[in-house]
Amino acid sequence: MVQSQPSGDIYILIFGGSLAFIMLVIGIVVFLLVYQKRIAAQELRVKQMELSYQQEVIYRTLDAVEDERKRVARDLHDEVGAALSAMRLLLAQLTQTAPPSDASRHLTSQFKYVIDSTIDNVRRISNDLLPQGLDELGLTYAIEGLCESVMALADVNVELTVAPDLTLPTRANLIVYRLVQELLNNALKHADATDIRLSLLREADTLVLRYADDGKGFDFEQAYQQRSFGLKNIETRAQMLQGLVAFDTSPGEGLRVEVTFRP
Repeated sequence: MVQSQPSGDIYILIFGGSLAFIMLVIGIVVFLLVYQKRIAAQELRVKQMELSYQQEVIYRTLDAVEDERKRVARDLHDEVGAALSAMRLLLAQLTQTAPPSDASRHLTSQFKYVIDSTIDNVRRISNDLLPQGLDELGLTYAIEGLCESVMALADVNVELTVAPDLTLPTRANLIVYRLVQELLNNALKHADATDIRLSLLREADTLVLRYADDGKGFDFEQAYQQRSFGLKNIETRAQMLQGLVAFDTSPGEGLRVEVTFRP
C-alpha cells in the first residue's frame, strides 16, 4: 500500500498536466480565432474606408468635370455664340450698303450658311455639355430631349419608357443622364442602328436601366481588353451609382446593356 501512493500521484500529475495542456491549447485556439476575427473586422473597415475614399474622389472628380462643362458651355453660348450672331448682323448690313452683284450675293449666301451652321454646332455642343432642363424639369424631360436629339441627327427610332413620378437625388440624376448620353452617343458613332429601345423602370426596391439596339454589335471581350473608352465610361458611371452593369453583344447581333442600382 505504501508503494502505490507515488503511482497515484503520477496519474494525478499526468491527468492534471494533460488537462492544463488541453486548456492551454483551447485558449490559444480561442485567442487565434478572436485575433483573426478582429483582423478581419479591421481589414473590412480599411476596405470600407478605401472604398469610401475612392467614391469621394470619384464624386469630386465628377463635380469638377461638370463644373468645367458648365463653364465651357457658358463661354460657348455667351461669347462664341454672341460673336457669331454679331457677324451675321454685320454681314446683313454689308449687303445693304454694298452694290449688289451676282458674285457678292453668292459669297454672302455662303457666308451666311457657314455662320448659321457654326451657330447650330455651337448650340449643339453647348447642349451636350450642359444637360438641358435636368435641374429645372427633371431626369425624364432631360432624357426625352436626348432621344429627340438623336432622332433629329440620324435616321434612327428611339423608344423610351420611364417609370412615372421618377425622382432621384441630384447627383444620381446627373450620373444616369450621362450614362444614357454615353449609350446614345455610342449608338450614333459606332452601332449603325435603326431602332433603339431604352427604359428606366422600378423593380422591387431597385431601378433598372435597359438599353438595346439593332446595330452591328461587336466582340465584347476584344473591346474590353482594348479598354474601349465607351465601355469603361458606362462601367464607371454604373459604379458611381453603386450598381451592377451587364453587357450582351456579338458581331451582327446589336448591343444590350442593363444597369441595376438602388436609388
